[in-house]
Amino acid sequence: MRSLNSTLLCLALVALPAAAQSVPELYRQSYLLEGKGDAAGALKAMDSLGAKGVTDYTATLRRGWLLYLVGRYTESTAAYGKAMAQEPKAVEPKLGAMLPAMALRRWKDAEKLGADVLALAPGDYLALSRTAFIHYQQSRWDKAEAFYKQALALYPSNVEMQLGLAWTWLKQGKPADAKARFEAVLQVAPDSTSALEGMAQVP
Repeated sequence: MRSLNSTLLCLALVALPAAAQSVPELYRQSYLLEGKGDAAGALKAMDSLGAKGVTDYTATLRRGWLLYLVGRYTESTAAYGKAMAQEPKAVEPKLGAMLPAMALRRWKDAEKLGADVLALAPGDYLALSRTAFIHYQQSRWDKAEAFYKQALALYPSNVEMQLGLAWTWLKQGKPADAKARFEAVLQVAPDSTSALEGMAQVP
């Protein structure tokens, strides 16, 4: 019933001209549409906020996220940059900006953003995990290993970080270490495709 009510509410909001909708209604519509998998529609609602002159930090940050979801990475980067200018000490837009930078394979930019986040919030999971992935993608195995280990020191049960470390060890030519880690993952996530693929590649 709740799902039906949400759908009906969303349809009712969409039927209204954007100019007739209040700021809260446009936010509600944007979140409802995103929840339904319609990122383009969610972005359109946020653009309608902009047409009303709403360009504060929260609106700018959300536009950056939705632009990323629809694959408009350059525009997403610009939106996150604007959000950073609006709130220079915030980690949210820096973390957000890492996503389009990584999608565009702008590894140096993404790495710098991760470093900026960690300077403000040491131990931030997303900054650590994404920085580890950035190094992994560039075959910087030693640096990837260091960041995966940092993340695991703070989040020891995190399966994604355990897998990242296992694959890094496999790439480094440490099959015994990699196998032990893949096996440990399979104990708690027996259907992990990544762990099963890794085990298949262990010499």
